[in-house]
Amino acid sequence: MILRGYSYSLDSNMDHKELKISDFDFLKSLDTRWRDMDAIQHINNATILSYFETVRVAFLNDLGFSVVRRQSKGVILASMKIDYFSQLSHPSAMKIGCRIVRIGTTSFDLCSAIFFNGFEKPVSAGTFTLVTFNYTKQKSIPITESIKDSFQPFKP
Repeated sequence: MILRGYSYSLDSNMDHKELKISDFDFLKSLDTRWRDMDAIQHINNATILSYFETVRVAFLNDLGFSVVRRQSKGVILASMKIDYFSQLSHPSAMKIGCRIVRIGTTSFDLCSAIFFNGFEKPVSAGTFTLVTFNYTKQKSIPITESIKDSFQPFKP
């Protein structure tokens, strides 16, 4: 549902800590790997970013974007903000959700959260700003219909 003229900011309307697994229609399952742990035996924060990336790529693929090879219609990551709420250790099964929470003229925000399987509150969550981008012309392009159709803002 697109609500034109409304601006939604996850930071002002919903605390990442308050996210629930039920807030996400798009969910992917991932398992931690032994090599994902760091010296203090929890999953390293850089690895958590790679989990977010893996699911973001799958989500974008469902929207019709091939992020594996450059095309005239693509997206490029502009910024990210990650919050960590609890430690993640190995072995763990996770569900990671993605949801478009803001759209602009050429950019959109994707909210993503990691949940332990069976738990409702997130281990980590983030907001990723992506720009729709023409790699052939090396410039931003207008938001696509698939992004507009997937827009699910959190209600103010």
